[in-house]
Amino acid sequence: MEIGNLLLRWASEVGYGKIADFKAALAWTTRSRGVSVRVGAEGRWLRDVSALGHIDVDWRAGRWAVAPPVLTTLPYSDGLAVLTGRRPAAVSDAVADLYDSGERIHWIRNETAEGDITVPDTLLLGYEHPDKLLQHAASVGCTFVPCASLRLFALLPDLTPGPPAAPPAVGNIHTVERYNHENRNYEPAQSYSEDGLYRWRSTDWARLVQIRRRQEWHSTEHENGVFLEHARLGTGTMRWRPESGKGRERTGRLSVDWGAPLPPLHARAAVLCTGIQPRIHEQAQIVRYDNVPRHAAEKLAASLLQQLEVEPAATRKAAR
Repeated sequence: MEIGNLLLRWASEVGYGKIADFKAALAWTTRSRGVSVRVGAEGRWLRDVSALGHIDVDWRAGRWAVAPPVLTTLPYSDGLAVLTGRRPAAVSDAVADLYDSGERIHWIRNETAEGDITVPDTLLLGYEHPDKLLQHAASVGCTFVPCASLRLFALLPDLTPGPPAAPPAVGNIHTVERYNHENRNYEPAQSYSEDGLYRWRSTDWARLVQIRRRQEWHSTEHENGVFLEHARLGTGTMRWRPESGKGRERTGRLSVDWGAPLPPLHARAAVLCTGIQPRIHEQAQIVRYDNVPRHAAEKLAASLLQQLEVEPAATRKAAR
């Protein structure tokens, strides 16, 4: 079994736990299989599998839990639904039985960057009538939810600074770093007297991320803080281009710059437009989400205080 599918099955059987323990299990599994990974691969795996809808992660509390199994349609997908959430052996066997009975099941191998841990395959189910999905959901043992992605887009909260927080303590000043949006990285800070996004170590050596605004400090998450910084500086990170196929103008490709990772709920909404891991383009330094409706992309951008740049549809070259 592919390591990503194996890890999801293990998580589905365990159910929940501490993030630190999960990362340790990921590291042990990769080492035992001779897989070489980059630093931070365990955290990226959790982030990516959360966006795929399989696991819910509470980074601040240090806990994770497997999500309930859900069969949901894709927006404007012409008869495709994706299976997310728990995938124990019983669910995988039920899907295999559907395939053996002649139903259209597609196992999609998700792309994984070099040095990262493989994420689970995406399971897409074809259907001709929505009523058929209720039968599929019942046979697999999951809940049917019409187009979860569009529901998530409607629930995206507007980005605001987090709750008030205290500035760095005197004993931890040497650990303070300030985010540089041009380099997309944190750099050692000589002081913290200017507005910006900062991180440092607390007295118990936990990582704190806070944003400074007009002499006030607010606790935040890294993803939220990055977009708050882009809003303060007036810099854009998002573009949307409609599909070129006839009748497909409502959906398109959402591109987000490297260094501006979507917050977990936003990432899940965008990923569930296809149910497939987004594509990373190293040369263009963007992350690309496909099949995203324009109104959904505009809602996502606005909730992150971004102005969505709409590009013209790509033109096809005439055949000679």
